[in-house]
Amino acid sequence: MVPERGRATDPARVSSVEVAKARKPAHAADLQIVAWAPTREASVAEAVKALTDSMARVRMRSRASLFRREVPGTDDDELLAGVLGTVIAHLRSNWQIPLSAEVSASPCGLSLVCAMVDLGAIVPVGPIPKSVSAGRAHCLRSGDRWCCTARIDI
Repeated sequence: MVPERGRATDPARVSSVEVAKARKPAHAADLQIVAWAPTREASVAEAVKALTDSMARVRMRSRASLFRREVPGTDDDELLAGVLGTVIAHLRSNWQIPLSAEVSASPCGLSLVCAMVDLGAIVPVGPIPKSVSAGRAHCLRSGDRWCCTARIDI
């Protein structure tokens, strides 16, 4: 899904087709990710997709390699920040971006599996993120769905 910028969106009033959004916060060098899904794990995976959509359009026929990581954490906010931070660190060190992301619960936190493609296989639409803003990643249950929000330093 193409990120929308400059429009606040209430996840409770959005159709099931609209799953993840990225919006522009007040500071010009930040990006606000908002994603929701029926489960915590699916919501975190949608946050990874929103992050990817904010900076690139990936060519679907690109050759991908698998990237697997266990992300430890004690609470949902820490797990969200850990997953997004892991993706950003891999992007900045290996110049690969997620084509897809699967997140599942694991004994120590979350298990992340991404199909990664080289940055040369993308059409850039935004800057490469630097990190997740400290204390600005939140993952919580709201009614029958989970919602993840994170501020990303650009």
